[in-house]
Amino acid sequence: MFFKNKHVITSFIVAPILAIISYFAVDYYVAETPHKAKQGQDYKMLVKPNCRWESGMCDLINGDLEIAITSQTKTYGLNQLLLDSSTPLKGVKFALVEKRNKTSEPVSMLATDANQTAWKSLKINVSKSDYLQFAISVNESVFYAEIPAIFIYKEDLLKNGN
Repeated sequence: MFFKNKHVITSFIVAPILAIISYFAVDYYVAETPHKAKQGQDYKMLVKPNCRWESGMCDLINGDLEIAITSQTKTYGLNQLLLDSSTPLKGVKFALVEKRNKTSEPVSMLATDANQTAWKSLKINVSKSDYLQFAISVNESVFYAEIPAIFIYKEDLLKNGN
């Protein structure tokens, strides 16, 4: 009796169609349109989820700019940070923030290749509760991010011979 009513049958057909149309219409009207970085502007980098747990690597993204940050030793303590970029960078600076209150002086990273896509830092003492603040210069724009240092550690699962 319920499915014999023509209004119920019509609503079962029309409702999913309207839902799909409204989904795309809202995205079209509300979504931010990507635009080219303007000279002299600052832009925030998207911090990927692997930066929030002990993964051994941290990925940052903003448009075409993709950056991967790793540690030489993948343990807490004295570390050298390594940065790989998808595009050439003009410069990279970072500061170590200890427990969200004591910030070190910004330190410049050194380019390790002629293309300026690979960078390394001097050795720094990093603990699990620290944060790293990055400022990355590309052309005349600056991209920035704050990431927890927890990503530095990477447990070697094959160490015990399992």
